[in-house]
Amino acid sequence: MQRDVTTRREILELIAARTREGRTTSFRTLVRELSLSEESACEYLKRLWRERLLKSPDRPTRFAFRLEPGESLRDLRFKIHKRGLSRLKWWEQEERREDEEEELFS
Repeated sequence: MQRDVTTRREILELIAARTREGRTTSFRTLVRELSLSEESACEYLKRLWRERLLKSPDRPTRFAFRLEPGESLRDLRFKIHKRGLSRLKWWEQEERREDEEEELFS
């Protein structure tokens, strides 16, 4: 049994880097790059997509953030969405703020 210690932030950072390179990301990418199980990779993508942090290019508008009937998440590829970039930026700002607070109290 594989132990999942990957964070959502690591996944978003990977997808953002691949998007900057003009590449999309599938569940297979997460399995290969982050050593996740297939089930875990799919669950992460599903949650991040549902939260609109990711987008799947060339999807019909009404299915932009959900599966079509009979469709599998395993068939989709993803890119970072601007909301995902905003979340990454927020995490960076929080990390900096926490570091500054640590310096004040040390």
